[in-house]
Amino acid sequence: MKALVGLIRAIEAGLRVAAALCLAGMFALVVMQVVLRYTGGGVPVFTEEAARYAMVWMAFLATAVAVREGSHIRIDLLPVALHFIARPLGRLLEALLDIIALGVFLVLVWQGLDMVQFAAAQRSEGLRISMAYPYAIVPFAFGAATLFAVARLILRDRLT
Repeated sequence: MKALVGLIRAIEAGLRVAAALCLAGMFALVVMQVVLRYTGGGVPVFTEEAARYAMVWMAFLATAVAVREGSHIRIDLLPVALHFIARPLGRLLEALLDIIALGVFLVLVWQGLDMVQFAAAQRSEGLRISMAYPYAIVPFAFGAATLFAVARLILRDRLT
């Protein structure tokens, strides 16, 4: 179990670094656009598109990290209230919510793979790359979210 916890933490750290790099890249591209616009130089066509892809990748990577931390979007009023009244019921409801989230993540991985396959034949306007690359973040991030949701179910108290 210790090795699994270590692996989960390493994957989370890698996702955090990747998201930070996306943020830094997006920031650099946007600053470059602004400077080039106001200094009279021409703005390269690819910069806006690359910044947009970096923002999307950053958001999806951060979503996976949020699942690992248990801070993804969900209403936890009832589980928290049940923890005060009957702790086992609160834990059961939390596990049920994690199972539902896991099902959603699996559907998103499956649909994301379909999106990547569909987009593979298309090219982006600015970067002239296959659209499969920008869309690849969907199955990747939700695959990581699936892994983190399973880890939350199995290692409930050991991940903190």
